[in-house]
Amino acid sequence: MDDNPDNLRLLTKILESQGYIIRKSLNGRMALQAAYRHPPDLILLDITMPDMNGYEVCQEFKSSKITDQIPIIFISALDQTNNKVKAFELGGQDYITKPFQEIEVLMRVKNQLLIKQQYQQLLDQNQRLEHEIQERLKAEAEVKQLSLTDELTGLYNRRGFFWLANQQFKIAQRTQIFCCLLFVDLDGLKKINDSLGHEIGDRMIVDTAQILKQAFRDSDLVARLGGDEFVIFMIVGSRNTEEFYPRLQANIDRFNQEHNYSYKLSISVGVTQSVLNENISLEQLIEEADKLMYEHKRAKRLLDH
Repeated sequence: MDDNPDNLRLLTKILESQGYIIRKSLNGRMALQAAYRHPPDLILLDITMPDMNGYEVCQEFKSSKITDQIPIIFISALDQTNNKVKAFELGGQDYITKPFQEIEVLMRVKNQLLIKQQYQQLLDQNQRLEHEIQERLKAEAEVKQLSLTDELTGLYNRRGFFWLANQQFKIAQRTQIFCCLLFVDLDGLKKINDSLGHEIGDRMIVDTAQILKQAFRDSDLVARLGGDEFVIFMIVGSRNTEEFYPRLQANIDRFNQEHNYSYKLSISVGVTQSVLNENISLEQLIEEADKLMYEHKRAKRLLDH
């Protein structure tokens, strides 16, 4: 950009001799419109021009997302230090004083284009790196999800349960909040597997998992420890632990009524609750709930007989 046609012709001749493609403009308005339509790789900008001076044009370029990253070399007869300082403050990358030398123009243009190319390569590299990081995090999340969930039911598996429940258990102990643990065991799964086949047994496990998932809040941890054993860990606050089994049993009764299967779904449950200020571990809670579950199972067998 230069309002002097002779300067434009001379610069064009110098640069085109090196294979550069040049677009010329006699004023800032034309230059802005042209650059917005087809952003160039480099801008050579005179300062003293009518209508808009070079400083104003530079400000416009640097305020637009379309052109703010394009390097600008000022070429001006103004050779005072304050002129150069202002040019750099407004975002110019270099400053050539008129009358210019051909070799100087070519070297400064080459350097700015090289810097821009290296900057773009760095941006591309960072984008690729960011993409690779996101892909890796996504893959890690998928692996983590797979390693923490039970393939058959979609519930947390043993590893996932202990990893998450231990965190919540420690928080409950620190904040003096009651937590509750339910140990659930399917009744008669071995008999179902032996008489009706493992496919039916698997369906029985999946159905139980869905009933358990629906019976508790999203914040409660529902997991399949393995086989026909399930466990639920929850922060209960002031909730009554005795309410859980009747609600579960009602859900199971409704399920059995709605599904005319060759078997009746049945579970045994043990419920235990942490005691504040007592040094108890999550494993001890599970062990206690497991014992209570077997007591419930034995009681049911006695009633059946």
